[in-house]
Amino acid sequence: MAFSAFFFAVMAAGAKLLGGRIPPQEVILVRGVLNALFMLWLLRRRGLSWRPKRPGLLVLRGALGHFALSCYFWSVAHQPLAAAVLLQQVHPVFTAVFAAWFLKERPGKRFVPAFLLAASGVALLVPWGGASQEASRPLAPLLVGLLGAVLSAAAYVTVRDASRTEHEETIVLWFPLTSVPLAAIGTMVEGPAIPSTVDWGWLLFIAAAGQLGQLFLTRGLARVPAGRATLANPLTIAFGALLGWLAFGEPIGLATLAGGVAIVAAVLLAGSGKARSASESPGTLPPA
Repeated sequence: MAFSAFFFAVMAAGAKLLGGRIPPQEVILVRGVLNALFMLWLLRRRGLSWRPKRPGLLVLRGALGHFALSCYFWSVAHQPLAAAVLLQQVHPVFTAVFAAWFLKERPGKRFVPAFLLAASGVALLVPWGGASQEASRPLAPLLVGLLGAVLSAAAYVTVRDASRTEHEETIVLWFPLTSVPLAAIGTMVEGPAIPSTVDWGWLLFIAAAGQLGQLFLTRGLARVPAGRATLANPLTIAFGALLGWLAFGEPIGLATLAGGVAIVAAVLLAGSGKARSASESPGTLPPA
């Protein structure tokens, strides 16, 4: 899950570096086509079938992931990278609720204190409007970012459910298979742009980072209950803040450092409990 967080932060930085030259839906379209071709090659190489046992669930997962990614890329393009990444990382709240509701998963005794510690870290990073520049920040990117977090949480829960019957690579494949048609429609609505050679390089970079993030995410969610697993994802905030500082000159203040420390401590607390019982262990899931 930590590797997934890193590569998703790198993907967001790459999308922001495109500087709005390529519409978000076109970025998602190119990323989806490249990822689908790679996953089809990987499945064929490993002798696995691309056909799922529950195609409806994987189509739902792909649609949720597409709209979540659309919100995320739009949010990244219209506000500082650290703020966009931060908003996306609110999703563990919704993931825990959805997992308890739909999957009947109990988050564990240490989840509540770990979550409260993570929430305090997030609160330290949120711009509350104390400075004039923060007070004048548009509201739309904040709302779109939060919507993306809700959709991401729903997608994560479907991944956890699908992992009971589907192979991990098949789940990853059906994300771009579902996303490509939706992104093609979105690209026509936004108006396609012709990428330059440099833009193609960034598009390939975004596709590679997103593919690695998806693979690590799916593998993590297949082995850990969804609500607990996504507690590791706030590490993306730290990665996003660092990349925002290095690539875009976004400052890292004391609040950012304090929030990052609190979030990392929450992740360590969540993972420091006793071994899970047999009923929670990955080995009890039906073989994929």
